[in-house]
Amino acid sequence: MLKKSLLWIFIFVIPTAFVWDETYGQVQNISFLNRGNLEYRLGSGDLLEVSVFGIEDFTHNLRISSLGQIHLPFLGSITAEGLTPIELEKELVSKLDGRLIRDPQVSIFVKEYRSQSVLVLGAVRAPGEYQMVHRVNLLDVLTMAGGVLPDTAGDFAVVQTSAPLAVDGKSGSETGAALQPRKTVRIDLKALLQAGDLSLNIPLRSGDIVQVPQREAQLFYVVGEMKAPGTFTIPNRTDVYVSQAMASAGGPLNTANTSKGLLIRYDGEGPRQEIAVNFSDIIKGKQKDFLIQANDIIFVPGSRIKTLGYGLLGVIPSAVTTGIVYGTVIK
Repeated sequence: MLKKSLLWIFIFVIPTAFVWDETYGQVQNISFLNRGNLEYRLGSGDLLEVSVFGIEDFTHNLRISSLGQIHLPFLGSITAEGLTPIELEKELVSKLDGRLIRDPQVSIFVKEYRSQSVLVLGAVRAPGEYQMVHRVNLLDVLTMAGGVLPDTAGDFAVVQTSAPLAVDGKSGSETGAALQPRKTVRIDLKALLQAGDLSLNIPLRSGDIVQVPQREAQLFYVVGEMKAPGTFTIPNRTDVYVSQAMASAGGPLNTANTSKGLLIRYDGEGPRQEIAVNFSDIIKGKQKDFLIQANDIIFVPGSRIKTLGYGLLGVIPSAVTTGIVYGTVIK
């Protein structure tokens, strides 16, 4: 009897040891693939260190204003928003050269990134606001947020994004004050993470919102002559077979009639189905095991002869029990 109980436990535990651990390796490996090669563009709130090589007095820490400008002595206000650091360096060189400094070598260093951020919400390890120090894609942001939670995350992500701004053909800078209305994009995480479909690894922009909804619990029920009947959850992204479902309920009692089981199924598209299941044949390999679906009910009836026999074990003297009752129970 002990061997049989251990067998039920073995069937349930072993196949569920591997859930989505391998997927996290895939996230790390492909998170930086298929990314746009555009440089970071400056924006309001960024803190810059502006210096000219060889001139100590021309080193300034400047924060880009809400108007997208920085203010330098002798040069006044200069628009920095929308430019890359290299483009701003060239702009300052053109304004300084010949007027204040001969052949200036200007350096722009971003000390604080404040303008480009993405909000990540939902079933991730570290939800919050993340600063973009370069152009990023969806997998980059999910990686920054610690990855999705394997036990609670759903199979898709919802990205609320703004349409791209107009692009200036000369500098490549984004222009246009008004963003177009936000649009919502639904991304199949299973196809992205497991199948590696990089077409779903969409680029993100400042102000985008990424949400990973929590997965709705997929429940099944095991009732009847079981050691621990009750309600159970289908693990996220894991298949559960009938034999495993019974093992999760502790396996059948000694009084169970496992050859006369019943599976009650609601598929949401019609009347319920009642399917006869011989659990004994499944565990012996005589009948093919099959998958549990959400809302399935497994019913294991009791054997009247067995119930009566085990009840008498506590009444009939032990000398008689072995010869009569025990033989009746086993048969």
